Amino acid sequence: MTMWTWAGEAGRQLRAAGQDELAEAVTSLPQLSEAGDAVKVEALARSAMRTARRLVAEAGSTEAAVPGVFGPPTLFFLAHWPLAVRVGALAEGRRALEQARAAAEDEPAPHAHGPLPVSALETLVRCHANVDAQGTTEQRRELLSAQRLSGWESTPAWPAFTLARVHLLIDEGRADRAEAELRRYEHTATGPAVLGADGVFSMVRALRHQDRHTDALDALDRMEAELGLGDTGGAAGNPRRTALRRVIRFERARLLSWLARLGLCDAHRAIGLLPTVEEAETYPRLRSAWVEAVENLVCQGSVRNDWRLGVRVTTWSRYFERVGAPRRGAELALAATRLASGRGARWVAECSAQRAERLIRELGGAEEIIGDLVEVRSMVRSMKPIQPMAPAQNILEFLRAQRTEDVNPEEQAEQVNVALAEQPHDTALLSALGQVGRTLMLSDAATEPQWRHVRAQPGDQRAALSLLETLLHDNDTAGVRNLVSTLAAGALHPEGDGVRSVGAAQFSTSR
Repeated sequence: MTMWTWAGEAGRQLRAAGQDELAEAVTSLPQLSEAGDAVKVEALARSAMRTARRLVAEAGSTEAAVPGVFGPPTLFFLAHWPLAVRVGALAEGRRALEQARAAAEDEPAPHAHGPLPVSALETLVRCHANVDAQGTTEQRRELLSAQRLSGWESTPAWPAFTLARVHLLIDEGRADRAEAELRRYEHTATGPAVLGADGVFSMVRALRHQDRHTDALDALDRMEAELGLGDTGGAAGNPRRTALRRVIRFERARLLSWLARLGLCDAHRAIGLLPTVEEAETYPRLRSAWVEAVENLVCQGSVRNDWRLGVRVTTWSRYFERVGAPRRGAELALAATRLASGRGARWVAECSAQRAERLIRELGGAEEIIGDLVEVRSMVRSMKPIQPMAPAQNILEFLRAQRTEDVNPEEQAEQVNVALAEQPHDTALLSALGQVGRTLMLSDAATEPQWRHVRAQPGDQRAALSLLETLLHDNDTAGVRNLVSTLAAGALHPEGDGVRSVGAAQFSTSR
């Protein structure tokens, strides 16, 4: 029995007992989790847990009303999904790691209260993979050892453990072995049904890591045909069908874009399948696939590489940095560097390369990605030096006079930085850098010269306010506290008058 089968059977039994609300929760939570609707998952799980606890208390130890349903496995199932959606669809790493570790430690034995349908241990394994897929293989191998998994083989949670082992093999560089493991299930009577769509996606990943993109496309085509996912008629009322079709589109676009980059297929096929940027924004787990596809198409000359694309990739890189998934963050920062180098945006490229380098320091098994970093560093060094468009004292006036259609925030940032090299304590320039940095989602990089100035001259109120605005834009509460302490210390120990008379710049950029 799979988890999906368990949920369907439990839902039927609950409906037969008149518990429609609880039945709806049991069947909907895994679908909503797969669809990435974290808000609905949290609300529905919380409400269902209250109802389930009441029913368990009323049923007592006999569970006379619905044997095996009003009990710990159902409670555990309902409590499982709020964390599962964070680690799954939202791709959280270290931000969820302690909670995932605690849940795994508190997890009962797989048959202590009847077969558990899901496992917190599998969520912990996935969380480690989110943190650093190639660098946490030893931890995951220990968690997935035969000793740790003893007893789980006959539970609905077992297919998830099987696929976790497959992904471990891929991350260890043994994609061919992972494929062989999956093929064993293909040739059994129940194998494909047990592993289901997740098994196919795992196969696609194993094939892609062997550079067998055409075979991976064939696997997606077969799954879409067998499940009838090409027919969108019933998808609107079924969150899982919608989620599966979405993942297929992202994966297919990634595969086709690489073939187009190699000149093996028409780029228009990949462009036609490319999901919208809004979809990638909504589903963090799928962002890496979208960026890979777009970068391939940019290299092929089929997609425009402009500053707006740079903002999107930088935003997602910083998301993974915040949720403690440094490998994904570093990979997107490297992509942002390559894209910025391609369009001549030196400051953005330098900032992205610095972010990648910072995140790579947190990784294990980083030989390959360090090689990528060396490559992008070389690309940045080979870029042409930035030429000032006007003298430093006149650059803001020059930029403000640009026509709206000519405004390029990346170019503005570069010009402001060139001017700051000559006038590092000019409040107007620092304010302008903060504003254009926020536009480019590089406010953390923009704060560095602002911090140097504020620490040197804490009495400059306008510079402090500009820095505060940048910190608030980043939700940097630690930075705000640091700023308050710095200003307080400056008030107690003033050095000179501190206050500059330069007016605040009315420096605007278009989004």
